[in-house]
Amino acid sequence: MKRSRFFLVLIAFCAGLGLFRVKYQVVALEKSHKQVVKSITETKESIHILKAELTHLNDPARLQNLSMTHLSFKALKPNQIVTIDELPKQKTEVKISQDPIEALMDAVNAVTPQSVSVVTAKEASHAA
Repeated sequence: MKRSRFFLVLIAFCAGLGLFRVKYQVVALEKSHKQVVKSITETKESIHILKAELTHLNDPARLQNLSMTHLSFKALKPNQIVTIDELPKQKTEVKISQDPIEALMDAVNAVTPQSVSVVTAKEASHAA
């Protein structure tokens, strides 16, 4: 009988110890859950505020007012609209080379007005 009582007391003690441990794990998880819920709520609130700000910033009337104030854009006149055929043709043909920087410089030289001289990398190396 004494052995059975001892085992029963030992089992009860182990069960109590296990319940005590589980209780504190549950309390820690509840605290963590509250923090996560609070973080989610704050994030949802900040998203709501950002959406309201974006709506305000993208208001067409506000954007039009800002463009009138800060930009010199005006409505297009009918004589400003042309077809592609009416655009001036490029005077020199742009060659495509293996060196991308040389190709870029050739393209810049091809579209720059004649009054402006652009020194290419080859010309700079020859001059030096």
